[in-house]
Amino acid sequence: LIPCIGTLCSVPVWAETIRLVQDEAYAPYMTKDGKQPTGIWAEVITQALSRIEGDYDVVLEAVPWSRAVNLVESGQAHGLVGTYYKPDSRPWIGTYSTAPFTENVAVYCRDGVAEAGWSYPQDFKGLTFGNNAGFGTPGQAFFDLVASGLISLQEAPTTDLNLKKLAAGRIDCYVQEQLTAEIAITALGISGITQVLDTSVEDSMIGFRASWQGAEAEGFIAEMDRALAEMMADGTIDQIIATAVAG
Repeated sequence: LIPCIGTLCSVPVWAETIRLVQDEAYAPYMTKDGKQPTGIWAEVITQALSRIEGDYDVVLEAVPWSRAVNLVESGQAHGLVGTYYKPDSRPWIGTYSTAPFTENVAVYCRDGVAEAGWSYPQDFKGLTFGNNAGFGTPGQAFFDLVASGLISLQEAPTTDLNLKKLAAGRIDCYVQEQLTAEIAITALGISGITQVLDTSVEDSMIGFRASWQGAEAEGFIAEMDRALAEMMADGTIDQIIATAVAG
């Protein structure tokens, strides 16, 4: 706390800037315009911060996802925006926020490569997958098969690049959130790709690093949860998502 005098002491004034980081190329959820974070999550956080009680200094930055992950893991940022629940691969996240929405994850493959009746990921052994760098979207069982050499993995920075590689036949399949994938497929005018099967429904949350402790952390996380829950209850979250999808 910054030292305070008299009546100023009744309002907490925090010395530390709370740094939240999101992806810069994950439309419609997390994007950027110039240096400005944009997308569904940026709007959610902006509106949540307007409802939070307390004098918190908060910044939201949009960077490549792998860098966002590294910034929180290394202690340079406080919260990873838009993370799924990944306790095994991200043990450095100590607290997850209320999830304002969920994301639907699916497997996309080149036409004729896979069948809808396959079991994921076991039946996809021997294939080459793409993945956004730093994404845990394919799930732990998938990465276990990669580690065992039973599935080949190539990572690219963005959804667009992975879909272009898929369309060009450089990879066989790609696991991605459905809305994100479908928007990119339409925008790129890509054909010859099939949504083979759904893999999971994931809560999208803010993951706060475990090493961030104390009154400021507890107060901010509690206030963020309260604001997000309020926005879910009054329809604000639904409106933000509807506007983003329509636009």
